Amino acid sequence: MVERRISIVTGTLNRRHCLPRLIANTVDADPRLELVLVDGGSDDGTLEYVKGLSHPAIRLVEIGHRSPYPQFMNTGVRAAACDYVCQWNDDVYLVNRWDEVFRALDQSEVYLFAWAKQRHIPWLRRWVLIDTVQPDGSGQIVMNYGIYHKDVFRKVGLYNEEYHFYCADGDLSYRAWAFGCTVKRLPKVRVVSRRGVRKSRHYDLAADLALYEKCRALYFRRELPPNITYLEPAASSASR
Repeated sequence: MVERRISIVTGTLNRRHCLPRLIANTVDADPRLELVLVDGGSDDGTLEYVKGLSHPAIRLVEIGHRSPYPQFMNTGVRAAACDYVCQWNDDVYLVNRWDEVFRALDQSEVYLFAWAKQRHIPWLRRWVLIDTVQPDGSGQIVMNYGIYHKDVFRKVGLYNEEYHFYCADGDLSYRAWAFGCTVKRLPKVRVVSRRGVRKSRHYDLAADLALYEKCRALYFRRELPPNITYLEPAASSASR
């Protein structure tokens, strides 16, 4: 049986200060991980730092310019070497041991982690798992942090590049659920977000929310937007 491995995919831009902890919590913590770091044109020493490490489990992808979230995530997914892709951010960390994550992997295609914002700590108040979706399609199922098997990107497509910053992650997880991908909830696998609610000065929240509602209506009717792109079929599929 082929050993399961996970590609952790995230973007970064001028956040060199986040990288030592990111690396310590991922590829230095478990040899079955690779880190796919998509850099959007950093000029704060990020590139020099990562290249200087010569870390065998870090795959640095330089796109050289700021890009919307779904674009850099799709770039990272295509560059990922492993059959499991972990949706991540450069400023979060896993509370658990990665061994607990690997033990949870089965024949499911989507795995949702719980997460919490770090607000002055009082121990993180509560952990969030957004899985309120109902059989009639109402509610939401949103992966903030978690894992997709690459088959999801082949069956229902990659991140929708019509989004700018917001909702592209929720769109993909809801689309996977709506088209029958098996979802496994892992409330005891916990991720801490170090920065509170992330706000982007570059993109329009209202436009992304409107697109999200439009797409969800399509998914409930078993329709896909015409612009969705797909991950190419694997040359040889590794065992799960």
